[in-house]
Amino acid sequence: MRTCTCLIIDDEDLIVQRLELFFQELAGRDGRFRLIGKAYSGTKGIEEALRLKPDIIISDIVMPQMDGISMIEELKPKLPNTQYILLSAYSSFDYAQRAIRANILEYIVKVPLREADLERALDKAAGTLEEIRKKEDEFQSLNVTVLENKYRIRKQFFNELVRGEISSYRVSDFGNWMQVHYFQSWYCCFIVEINHYESFRNEYSAVDQSILKYAMTNVIEETLVGFGAGVASELHDDRFIGFFAWDHNRSEMDTQLACLTLGRQIVNHLMQYLNQEASVAFGSPHRGLESIKQAYSQAADISEDFYFHEEKTVKTPAHRIRYQNVPGPALQQKLTDFLAWMHRGISRQELEEQMEALYRYVIEGKIHKSVTAPLMRDLYRDVASKLKAWHVLEPGDEEFPIQFMTFREQLRLIGDFIFEHLQDGQLSQRTEIIRAKRLIEGNVKQRLTLQAIADHVNLAPAYFSSLFKKTMKEGVVEYINRRKIELSLELLQVKDYSNFELCEEVGVVNEGYFCKLFKQYTGFTPKQYRKKIQGLK
Repeated sequence: MRTCTCLIIDDEDLIVQRLELFFQELAGRDGRFRLIGKAYSGTKGIEEALRLKPDIIISDIVMPQMDGISMIEELKPKLPNTQYILLSAYSSFDYAQRAIRANILEYIVKVPLREADLERALDKAAGTLEEIRKKEDEFQSLNVTVLENKYRIRKQFFNELVRGEISSYRVSDFGNWMQVHYFQSWYCCFIVEINHYESFRNEYSAVDQSILKYAMTNVIEETLVGFGAGVASELHDDRFIGFFAWDHNRSEMDTQLACLTLGRQIVNHLMQYLNQEASVAFGSPHRGLESIKQAYSQAADISEDFYFHEEKTVKTPAHRIRYQNVPGPALQQKLTDFLAWMHRGISRQELEEQMEALYRYVIEGKIHKSVTAPLMRDLYRDVASKLKAWHVLEPGDEEFPIQFMTFREQLRLIGDFIFEHLQDGQLSQRTEIIRAKRLIEGNVKQRLTLQAIADHVNLAPAYFSSLFKKTMKEGVVEYINRRKIELSLELLQVKDYSNFELCEEVGVVNEGYFCKLFKQYTGFTPKQYRKKIQGLK
């Protein structure tokens, strides 16, 4: 049951006092109505109404300076949902006509004032307000549904478009539907990629990933507003696509500068508002809907440079890597030599030196990702085979995704993989796991990311996540959440904290998410658990 706030406006003090008494008595029978203020003139009534924003205004008609109907006519545009009940000492037809034109809910003669009439008018106002609120909720729900469907349709459209699976007339229809008419003139295509995507997938649930990607799309589009017309969409996995209208009269230098400026703002805004690291790659300006696939292909080709950069990189055609034609067999021989060198007594320093040598060879040789990435996957497989032959790796343990990693991340992962399996001792006694647990225990109230913990123990995030789960029999995020709930249980034994206070104490931002975690780990809602404690006491 929603409470309706009420404001009295009348220049007669006795009427105001009687209405105040009426509301006091009404509160005992009907808790829907709450008196929040009073005023003794039309001008003062406007001030109080705009300050308090009441749901219902009960006003006299004849007042000094401004009559009640004139006051309501001035308030209506500013408080369109407020319901108005007029009181009058006169049953004048002229007043009644004006009240009807002003669309006033009720017109009550106050001499004598019958409380039953007033109560009936308030009940009618409450019903009208409830209908307005329902319609607003339905409209909001409809808006959300439309936006979600628009988001999904846009994603499907651009995926089909860049794969060449869509006809030219459908491209034109989509452009009209989305009101992106600038495709008919010049535009620029860009790609946004999430950095450390393996960590992103390990850190967030599938639902949270979808929410974050939706939010990232909105942040990208909001950033585009400062540069003119534009549109953005999630594409797949770690990738988003975007377009913005382009003034083709710009010089090449101005073009590069504008792209770099926009790219840096996108990177900064994603970090500032969502704490997500990303990189951006721009293609050259293109014209016409039929050129979208070509524009995407160029931007996607430039985005291949991200493979050799760590994070938050902005690339344009003028700033990309100029690759050399180093043959694949030359790199293959380097990796074969590394496998032959790999031995049981390897030290961390020796391994890091070898990995650094491989890194320099590829970077200085400017070997393209299309050559390097498949060979790195083969290297991981061959390393796993050698570890199995030494009986330090169980069958099946070699499966580990490296699809979305940079070259540096892949090397680091392979190095960690080798070193960890050549060490003696139980997994639970590994120094990295012990240090990670200490960091978590000392910062349970903070929002620790997988990336931050992995950096602290000097392991590749993806490998650390796998190692932690194998050791602790639960993932990093699950472990942290469990410790937060265990801490909240300890706190409830000491004091009857509210949900909000518990969220503050254990570092969970969203109260609803905290309640969901609490029930997941305890089988009770926080309210049920409090009752259980009180019963035991």
